[in-house]
Amino acid sequence: MAVDVPDYVSTAAERGLEWHAEGKVEQLDKASAVANLGKDMTIEEQLQSSISIVSGLTAERDDLRLAVEKLTVGAASELEALKLDASSKDAKVSELAAALEKAVAFSADLEVKISSLEAGKVSASKEAAKIAASVGVSPVQLSPSDSQPSAEAVDVLATFLSLPVGSKERSEFYAANKAAIVKAAL
Repeated sequence: MAVDVPDYVSTAAERGLEWHAEGKVEQLDKASAVANLGKDMTIEEQLQSSISIVSGLTAERDDLRLAVEKLTVGAASELEALKLDASSKDAKVSELAAALEKAVAFSADLEVKISSLEAGKVSASKEAAKIAASVGVSPVQLSPSDSQPSAEAVDVLATFLSLPVGSKERSEFYAANKAAIVKAAL
C-alpha cells in the first residue's frame, strides 16, 4: 500500500534528517578531537592542557553562578518592590472606596434636599400675581402656549405703538387689547 506524501512533508523530513546528521557529525568531530588530544602530547603537556581546560570551565561556571545569583537577588528585590507597590495600591483603593461611599451618601442627601425644595417652591408668576392682587391690580394671565406671539398679536402691538403716546385712542386701544399687546411684547 503506497501512501502519497506531499512534497512539503518529505522536504521537512529531509531537512530534519540533514539537521540530525549534521549534529551527529559535530558530535563525532568533538569526540575525535578529545581522543586525539593526548596522542601528540607528553604527559606533562596533557596535564597542563587538562588543568587549563578545567580552570577555564571553573571560571565559566563561577561566572554563570554569579549571573544566576544576581538574577535571583534582583528578582527577589523586584518581587518585594512589587509587593510593596501592590499593598500601597490596595490601601489607595480602600481610601477611594471609602470616599466613594461618602460621595454616594452625600448625593443621596442632596437628592432628598432637592426634592423637599422642589415641593415647597413657589413660582415667580404666582408670587407676582399675589403682589399685584394685594395692591388691587388685576394680573394678566398668559398660558405657556401663548409664549410665541401670533401674527395677529404682533399686528395689535404695532397698531398700539403707532398711536400717539398719551392719547385717548391709545389708552382705549390698550384697554380693549391688553392681553394681545402683552402677549406680543413678551
